[in-house]
Amino acid sequence: MAKQSAIDDDGALAGFASHLHLMENRAERTVTTYLAHTRAFSRYLAEAHPGLSLTEVEPGQIHSFLLHEGERGITQVTRSTAYFALKSLYNFLEGNEEVACNPTDGVKIRHAPQIRTEVYTDAQAEQILTWARNQDGRRWEVGHTLLATLRFTGLRLNELVNLRLDQVDLDARRFSLVGKGSNPRLVPVPPTLAPVLRSYLEDVRPALPNSPYFFANPESDPAHQFHGRFGPRAVHELVRQAGEGAGAPGRHFAHRWRHTYATSLLRHGEDIHVVQRLLGHSNIATTIRYLHLSDADLMDAVDRAFPAA
Repeated sequence: MAKQSAIDDDGALAGFASHLHLMENRAERTVTTYLAHTRAFSRYLAEAHPGLSLTEVEPGQIHSFLLHEGERGITQVTRSTAYFALKSLYNFLEGNEEVACNPTDGVKIRHAPQIRTEVYTDAQAEQILTWARNQDGRRWEVGHTLLATLRFTGLRLNELVNLRLDQVDLDARRFSLVGKGSNPRLVPVPPTLAPVLRSYLEDVRPALPNSPYFFANPESDPAHQFHGRFGPRAVHELVRQAGEGAGAPGRHFAHRWRHTYATSLLRHGEDIHVVQRLLGHSNIATTIRYLHLSDADLMDAVDRAFPAA
C-alpha cells in the first residue's frame, strides 16, 4: 500500500512540475523551490503517515507538516513559501479532479513580515560606479559596465546574465529580451548608459572570449557551465566587492540595484504604472513592494503638488 502511494505521489509531483512549466509559465527558480517543498511534504507523509497518499491529505496533515518544519528550525518565511507551494500543488490536483477540495484552505498561517530591501541613494550608486570604473584589469572594465547596466536598466539578475549581443540595439537605445514568465520585454537604455555600453562594445568586448552573450567573462573556465558569460555567483561577487570597496553601507547584492532603479524613478516623479512596465511586472502589487520612499520623499511630493502661493 505504502509503495503504491509513493508511486502515485511521484506521478502527481511530475505532473505538477509539468503544469508549473507549461501551463503557469513559472520561472525556473519558482518551479525548483515549489518542487523542493512538495517533495519534502511527500517525504514527511511517508514517515509520519505511512500509506497516506497526497490525494488523501486533510488540513491536519498540512498543519502538522508546517509545525514539523518549524521544529526543525525552518524560518517563518520559508514555511510560508512551503504553504504556498502546497496550495499550488492542491490547486493543480483539484483542477484535475484528483482531490475534492484544497486541504490548504483549512490551514491558517501567520504570514512572515515583509522585509524592506535596502536601496542605494543616488550618491551611493554613483560612488560605487566611480570605484568600479577606477579599478585596474579587464574584469573591472567589464564589471563597471555590468554595474552601470544594473543601475540604469533595473534588469533582473537572470536577464542580465542571459543578455545576448543580438538583443542590444544602441541606435534605438533599447534591449529586446524575454523576461520572467517568458514574456517579451523592451528595456529602454537611458542616454547616460548608452555611451558606456558603446565604449564597452568597441574597446573591451573584442578582447573578451568569443560568446553570443553581451557580458563575456574574461575569467570564465571553458569547463564551467557559464563559460563565455557571467554566472549569477560571479555577478554577486562583483556587486559585493564594488559595494564594499566603495564603502557603501549595508549588504550588497544584485537585486538591491533593481530596487534602487525603481526607487530612483519614483523619486524623480515617474508614475508607478510606468515603473511597473519598466520593471516588467504583470501585477502592480509586485511593483508596490519596490517602494522605498523616505519621509523626505513624501514631503517633496506634497510640496510639488501643493506649492506655496
